[in-house]
Amino acid sequence: MPQPQLASTVSPLEAAFSTRAGEPLRQFGYDLFASTTDPASATEAAPGAIQGDYVLNTGDTVLVTLRGQKSFSKRFTVDRNGQLVVDDLRPLTAAGLTLDALRRDLTATVAATWPSTDAFASLAEVRRIGVLVTGAVHRPGRQEISAFATALDALLAAGGVDRGGSLRAVRLMRSGGAVMVDLYALQIAGATGNADMPLRDGDRLFVPPLGATVAVAGPVKRPGIYELPPDGGPLSASQMRDLAGGALRPGRGRLVRFGIGPSGEETTEEIADPDAKRFGDGDLLLIAPEREDRRGEVRLDGHVLRPGPRALTRAKSLSGLLSRADLRPSAYFPFAALESTAPATAARSLRPVNLSAVLSGRDRRQLSEGDTLYVLGTADVDFLTSEAVLALLRGERQPPQDACPGLVALARILAAEPAGSLATGPQARAAATLTGSRTPCPPLFATVPDLLPLALRHSVLRLTGAPRPGFYPVADGPESAGARETIVESEAPQYELIGHVRRPGTRRLPAGATLRQALAEGKALKRDVYPLLGIVERYDRRTLTRAYLPFSPQEVAAGRADRALSDGDRIHLFAADDIRGLVKPAESKTDSKADDESEPPMLAAVLDPAIVAVIGERTVQLRGAVRDPGGYPVADLTPLAALVAAAGGLSTDADPTVAELTAANGTRNAIDLTHDGTRRIGPGDALRINPLPQALEARAVAIEGAVRRPGRYDIGRGETLSSLIARAGGLIDDAYPAGAVLTRESERRREKEQFQLQARELERTLALEVEKGEPVKAENVALARQLAAQLRAAEPLGRVVVEADPAILRSRPALDPLLEPDDRIVIPKRPLTVAVSGEVLHPTAAQFVSGKGAEDYLNEAGGPTRDADTGRSFLVLPDGRARPLALSSWNHRVEIIPPGSILVVPRDPRPFDGLDATKAVGNILSQLAITAASISVITR
Repeated sequence: MPQPQLASTVSPLEAAFSTRAGEPLRQFGYDLFASTTDPASATEAAPGAIQGDYVLNTGDTVLVTLRGQKSFSKRFTVDRNGQLVVDDLRPLTAAGLTLDALRRDLTATVAATWPSTDAFASLAEVRRIGVLVTGAVHRPGRQEISAFATALDALLAAGGVDRGGSLRAVRLMRSGGAVMVDLYALQIAGATGNADMPLRDGDRLFVPPLGATVAVAGPVKRPGIYELPPDGGPLSASQMRDLAGGALRPGRGRLVRFGIGPSGEETTEEIADPDAKRFGDGDLLLIAPEREDRRGEVRLDGHVLRPGPRALTRAKSLSGLLSRADLRPSAYFPFAALESTAPATAARSLRPVNLSAVLSGRDRRQLSEGDTLYVLGTADVDFLTSEAVLALLRGERQPPQDACPGLVALARILAAEPAGSLATGPQARAAATLTGSRTPCPPLFATVPDLLPLALRHSVLRLTGAPRPGFYPVADGPESAGARETIVESEAPQYELIGHVRRPGTRRLPAGATLRQALAEGKALKRDVYPLLGIVERYDRRTLTRAYLPFSPQEVAAGRADRALSDGDRIHLFAADDIRGLVKPAESKTDSKADDESEPPMLAAVLDPAIVAVIGERTVQLRGAVRDPGGYPVADLTPLAALVAAAGGLSTDADPTVAELTAANGTRNAIDLTHDGTRRIGPGDALRINPLPQALEARAVAIEGAVRRPGRYDIGRGETLSSLIARAGGLIDDAYPAGAVLTRESERRREKEQFQLQARELERTLALEVEKGEPVKAENVALARQLAAQLRAAEPLGRVVVEADPAILRSRPALDPLLEPDDRIVIPKRPLTVAVSGEVLHPTAAQFVSGKGAEDYLNEAGGPTRDADTGRSFLVLPDGRARPLALSSWNHRVEIIPPGSILVVPRDPRPFDGLDATKAVGNILSQLAITAASISVITR
């Protein structure tokens, strides 16, 4: 018996019955509590419109409103003494009174106290009562609920009844006795079953364990597990069916009882009398209709407007089943398939049908119950000549993994019958010479897999007289018994249009036909056809050779060129995008060499290699200021204007008066396209169209800091820093041009490459030392590798040392630097500090004092550390230049240190004394220190 898929929250009872029934079954009635998630929401009830006969008691809240001599609106609660105490009034007895009686007492008391004052009273909040809920509930215990609450409300407040609890024997106990609550009556018959009985303070609800249960499965409206009423006795099959809401299908059905024997075994019994009371605890009723098949039906499917069933009484024959009004456009008439059932074996079989004979009334064969007629469309027939089908006919016996069922059926037949008609017949021989399309599998062959092999068995190969050469199925008949063994090919002269044309295919060749007539004066071409090259493939039957004759579709369509056609000519036209993908620009071939080898263009994959070679041989190169530069194959000498138009035209920055035409023999001429547009260019030539000189750079520069108008500025070619400062309004009073920072992208890339080179050199030197067998300390190796990693991760700024003082630049124009696109200039304000960094005890920014020397600033930073190399200390000036400092006693000299400078004390490279890379390490440390200093200056 199959195991049903059950939800993860099923109870043990549900799991047991579901396993026996073979389908998921749930306990009935417990969904009543499925939405109970918040106990507060289950117990709160708005008072709404309270009737006047409501009896007040302790805990009720009354809203008292006075209007007149005394006005207020307040809430007052009935206290434990049963009194309602209203401000400035005598206590009113409220407990035991109706709401209307309290209103009368309140009105009288207010009138005696404050004449001309109206009094109003309404129930603002109902008192809460306590009910004890125990037994098989999710949250047993005392529940605080509204005074209006019923037994069902109390169960909801307790989280609902657990699936192990009874819904038919809930007991409500109070001082006057006990009452039975049946929740089945509420859900099945709509009766209350005492579920709406109001509760009192102190009532108790007890949910006993689940009682005797039965289950109903099969096509019923409410299959499930049902609890039997207590002391109700067994049920009949009719009562069980009614309990499950009745059967889904009218008519007679089989009633099977699965019971549990004395030893726990399951017994099976066919119930003949539906009114016999045979069902008790643990029994399962399985209901099944006597018949579920469909009678008196035939079907029409496939390429029709309204596929589906038809009544056999109205469609007793093929001609009665189908008419021309039922067919969709492009239906295929020579072949259809009728699926019938053999009476003896009940096996389904397919037989070919001539649809034209059916529509003309010549085929009036009678239909049987369950027959289906499948109508094919032209897309279904085209799939017979698809690459997937041809590959199987050529000998590939394994279909693709994502193949449709029709291809799988074809592969099985070819593998089972390697010497059969499909594997060795004319279809297999023709498949070796055909080029298949890449169309997807039609839905009809996925629905009826055996239809694909049947259509192939009854196919002929049409090379002429059809829109596309390929396999075309025809139904068997007296006049075509041997048609399947022939290839239909006309002896009349013909030509074939291939590629990017509106209606490709083979056509008859009239006497004296020309290429222009075949292209219908250009009307046969698609819009995006490549205009400069087409190829006529001609086969010479006398020499048994092929020739490839280029022509210009543009010239032929315009009537400026033409060519006579011969029998068997194949005219190849190409899409412009395919040609551009096949002929890449010459300068990009080297960059994309790896891509070309791994993934050839789609056009090259489907074309004859000889045609691809012709296209490559007849290519001219178009470079410079055109929208799509690159290689463009041409037929013969082509006007320059046509070549430029094929490239999308001139770009906006083109200068058509200055172009260069380089011939294939190496001669070069300057031409003016405005006057020489009709000049012609041939295969192997190259044309370059120069752009106009640009007055502005492509990207702007930015100037920030102590200038009057900071921001981004467009610059012209040859613009200098002094010009930019003047355009920005000049420097402000506290500007510090000596500390100007100019960062440049080209310099940043150069520094990055230098860091990478130095990291590689350090690692190479380290590897050579290790290979020599020289003793190298492990900590030195780790330190060197760490330094190499830091070098690779370092991001240089690309700072260029410049002079930015306008007065100096005016007097010495040679110092005025030329600007480049994306340059960034920062003019800082005059700083008041000198930074000390590197191997010092406390790197700091000391206050600038005129006349202080390097030793003074070094002492303010705590002096050098133990790893410092004071002999190699250097000073980074505000403009980015660096110079060594003389701090040792033997070479001491006084240095003038301007504000904004950075004093750098590098690390001693002695840990690397055992390596030949000591000098390189020193250079690397200096580079890193200078980079850190530049960052510090620019961000100050």
